[in-house]
Amino acid sequence: MKKRRGFTLIELLVVIAIIAILISLLLPAVQQARSAARRTHCRNNLKQIGIALHSYHDVYNRWPAGHLETGTNGPAYRHQLGWLTYLLPYVDQGNVYDEIDFNDIGPSDENPNPNGSASENAAFYAAGGKDIPTYLCPSDPTDRVDPIWAPTNYLGSQGPDCECRGKDCRGMFGHDTWVRLSDVTDGTSNTIAAGETLKGDLDVDTLQDNYFYRPAGGDAGDIDTCQSGDLNRSDRATIWLGGHPQHNMLSTDRAPNDLRFDCIAPNNACSNFAARSAHTGGAFFLLCDGSVHFISDNIDLTRIRAYGTRSGGEVDSIF
Repeated sequence: MKKRRGFTLIELLVVIAIIAILISLLLPAVQQARSAARRTHCRNNLKQIGIALHSYHDVYNRWPAGHLETGTNGPAYRHQLGWLTYLLPYVDQGNVYDEIDFNDIGPSDENPNPNGSASENAAFYAAGGKDIPTYLCPSDPTDRVDPIWAPTNYLGSQGPDCECRGKDCRGMFGHDTWVRLSDVTDGTSNTIAAGETLKGDLDVDTLQDNYFYRPAGGDAGDIDTCQSGDLNRSDRATIWLGGHPQHNMLSTDRAPNDLRFDCIAPNNACSNFAARSAHTGGAFFLLCDGSVHFISDNIDLTRIRAYGTRSGGEVDSIF
């Protein structure tokens, strides 16, 4: 009877090496496919938000405000519910919307305001703590870090202006600013409605999602004046429900993923947050007509600023 010869050690090592090479060739393709799927998911989220905005407009003949103010000046000045909160019924989250008692919004001129801002109002915890799938981009590597509040990856466009508390933002969202589509005289296909952001990780030692909180009297409108400060905040977009501007609105004054870090000067209600994403080379933006486009980090600043205004008279198309 003839004996069967097994693999020699050399033959076994060759087979293992061939398998290792095949795996090394396959992994990049798998990772690329996963990345493409995440990009598509993120793009579709913005598409759903666009449909929700138009559905909301069909009912109320306007878009929701960037965030609702219930105060005027000083300690009574408070931010409450943001624009994404009002879209809940239109992104299949009516059950979460029903948990919110809108009567719990604090009075405007009582000092101190008993309910505080949205991020201090326990009445909103149950709803605001729920993750909303449509509001999250799967490409963002930062996990949820706040035990109370659920985050978002999408901010409304305040346009290229920083000062929005005076209700003179030229974009689609502002403080107590309700915009109708009839106000978009530049054309809905030429106006940015919303864009991507990166979730904060509440760690001031990281750079990607930090921003500088200017002291009283600071001007975040001139972003270069913020660069000499030390990064001291990292709660960007950690509350989809509402709160302060860093949770609601971005600026089109800068290109996506601008290398200069962001800035906020609360005393003049000015936030200067560039769109940011985990996608290589740019970020996704929703236009007012409901279409979604990828805008490069290298876009000419004049063009993205023009696309941030709703009635600036610009007609040049970037798409």
